[in-house]
Amino acid sequence: MRFFLAQPPVGKFILLLSIIMVATSIILPRRYNLDFPRNPGPALDAKVRRNYIDVLVEQEPEIVLMGDSTLVLGLDADLLAQQTGKSVYSIGIPGSASALWYLILKNNIAESSYKPKYLLVVFRDTILTAPGYRVHGSYFELVDEYARRNEPLFIQNSFVNLMNPLEIAAEKYFPLYVSRTNIRNNIDAHIRYFSPALFGCDRNCTDYAMGDIFSGADLEPQALVNAVAAAESDLYRPDQMDFSTQVDQSYLPEMIRIAKQHNIQIVFVRIKVETVGPRITNSPAMLNYLDSLTDYLANENVPLLDFGSDPRLTHDLFYDSIHLNEQGQVVFTKMVADELKGILK
Repeated sequence: MRFFLAQPPVGKFILLLSIIMVATSIILPRRYNLDFPRNPGPALDAKVRRNYIDVLVEQEPEIVLMGDSTLVLGLDADLLAQQTGKSVYSIGIPGSASALWYLILKNNIAESSYKPKYLLVVFRDTILTAPGYRVHGSYFELVDEYARRNEPLFIQNSFVNLMNPLEIAAEKYFPLYVSRTNIRNNIDAHIRYFSPALFGCDRNCTDYAMGDIFSGADLEPQALVNAVAAAESDLYRPDQMDFSTQVDQSYLPEMIRIAKQHNIQIVFVRIKVETVGPRITNSPAMLNYLDSLTDYLANENVPLLDFGSDPRLTHDLFYDSIHLNEQGQVVFTKMVADELKGILK
C-alpha cells in the first residue's frame, strides 16, 4: 500500500491498469470459457435452428418470400398466391438483414429435402451489400440461431472485414475487450433486477412489468421516426453506396450461388421506403449503386423487380417511414404479382 501511495499519479495509473489487465486476463477467460489467442469475431453457438426445413417439407410452397418487417407488412402471401396461382410461404423476420437471409438460405432452405422453385428476397436500397447491418447486440442472438458453430464467411464478412488492425489484435489477445458485451450484460442485469427483488418481484415479474410499461407507453411518435431514421442512415454512407467495393464482401454472390446450385430461381424485390428523402434517393451515388446492382444481377441472370421509386406507392399507402399500411400491402402485392407473371413458369 505504501509503495502504491508513494507513486506519482501517472505511476499509480499504470500500476493499477497493469493489475486490472493481469487480473482480468486470468479471471475472464475462465468465467466465459474463452481461449487466447483466439480468432477475431464472436463465438457461435453449435446449435442451428432448422424450423423452416420442416415447414418446407410439410407445405411444399412453390414460392418462398424472405425479408424483414417491410416484407411482413408489405406483401400478403395469401393474396400473392391468389394472384399468381402458386403456393406461397413467407419467411418475414422483423429486424433481419442480409446476414440472416444468407444463413437461412444456406442452413435451412438449401438443406431441405424439398426446394421451392422461387425465392423472392424483399430488400431496400443498399441492404444486400451491407453484411455488418443488424448483426450486433440483440440482433446477434437472432442471427446466431441460424448459424453453425463454424461459419467462416459470416464471421469474415460481418465482423472481421469491418475491424481495423487494432480491433483485430484486441479480439485475439485482450480478454477484457472480448468480454465487454458479457460484462455489460451482467451490469445491466444487476441494475435491472436488483431493486425489484428487494420488494419480492423476481426476474419474470420485472420483465413483465418493463414490457407492460414500454408497450403501453404513449411515446412521442416523432422520436420513433427519428430512431428508425438514425438506424437506417448506416445504409446510406458514401462507402456503403459504392457497389463495386461492397459486393465482393457481401452475401449477394454466395446467395446467388447457393440458389443456382439447388435449382432455385432467386428474385430480388426492391421495396420503396420513405426513410430518406429525394435528396438521397435521387442522388448520383444512389443511382449509380442501383445501376451497378442491376447490371450485376443481369450478368448473373437473376431478376430484379425494382419498386424503390415507383410513383404508385404514394405517401398515403405508408404506415410509417419504412412500412406500408394495409392498403399499401394490397397495392404492392398486386404490383409484385403482375411483374412475376413474366418470370413464373
